Amino acid sequence: MNIDDFNNNILANRWKERYANQPNDIKKKLDTFENSDYQLHIIKRKRIYPSVGDIFQLNPKDNICFYGIVVNTHINNINGDDLLVIMIFHNEVEIQDCVQRGIKEKDLLIPPQIVGKEYWTRGYFYNIGRFDGIMNVNNYGFYRIGKGKFVDEYGNVLNCEPELLGCSGVVTITGIAYQITQELIIRKII
Repeated sequence: MNIDDFNNNILANRWKERYANQPNDIKKKLDTFENSDYQLHIIKRKRIYPSVGDIFQLNPKDNICFYGIVVNTHINNINGDDLLVIMIFHNEVEIQDCVQRGIKEKDLLIPPQIVGKEYWTRGYFYNIGRFDGIMNVNNYGFYRIGKGKFVDEYGNVLNCEPELLGCSGVVTITGIAYQITQELIIRKII
């Protein structure tokens, strides 16, 4: 375990650089938004286990919604069992076209995420459609903080940094909302 890698890693350094390049008013909002409510809104609870290709909606704020897709399911790794890999897109992106041609970093609102089914059972994600074609989604992976390694969702080491890079841990219910709120602030949506 590399203790230095917790605060000085590729993901943390990218965030520090991005933060440093923001105007002062944005920095101030980023520094203080944790004192406000940034939880996702409940849409409708469903007792389903999502499938690969499910397209879902999430609402971080009133009148603001985003859409995502389930990329992989039934993942068992050091973080838990029956986990899922999801990707959440910008509003301007047509998900079906994007998934067919290959997802690019600029298409995503936040990096790929590993989550549990509770996002659906608690009603934060709500399935609205499905992509039944062949998904061209093989350029993602995760950074294992403390180990300094790029891994897939199962924890297998990757030979190089993937184009779409998330953090290897399971994201909590507030974790997605936190990341999305940061993006909404940076994009001056809120």
